[in-house]
Amino acid sequence: MAWDSASFKSGGSGWAVVACLAGTFFYGFSPNFTKRRLQAVPPLAIAAGSQLAASALLLVPALLWWPQHPLSATSWLTAAVLAFACTGLAYLVYFRLIARVGPANAITVTFLIPAFAIVWGWIFLGERVTLPMIVGCAVIVLGTALATGLLRWPLRTRPPRDNPRPARS
Repeated sequence: MAWDSASFKSGGSGWAVVACLAGTFFYGFSPNFTKRRLQAVPPLAIAAGSQLAASALLLVPALLWWPQHPLSATSWLTAAVLAFACTGLAYLVYFRLIARVGPANAITVTFLIPAFAIVWGWIFLGERVTLPMIVGCAVIVLGTALATGLLRWPLRTRPPRDNPRPARS
């Protein structure tokens, strides 16, 4: 979806594309790892542990690039709502899905993230939507529909033979 604008030149989006590809790899790896290695661990513990680990990893960068001006109460409240209601609740539901329906079915909810990111960027940030983005979203939606069984790949059936071979004894 970003093929036409990916560049590693100053101000380019090349590293952002690499980060998205790495994220995609880990989106595929982590639910299978979770199902295989953490099956006996309650989903709430996995969700809490993953969020605590992410918070610990982001503590140093947050302190290094802390804003010079104090943050408003609205900013803190918005961050708290995003952290607890959106991310925390989403992770809890996600890890419960992995435990109940398996990683292959649970992961399909994450397939649509890029498409929604484009839509929200267009609606709320006035970002430009390009033809490659639309084609990429169509591929994602089609792939998700096929992966979930919403659409079935047409099976080619062979026409019946007029002269079947006799069975060997």
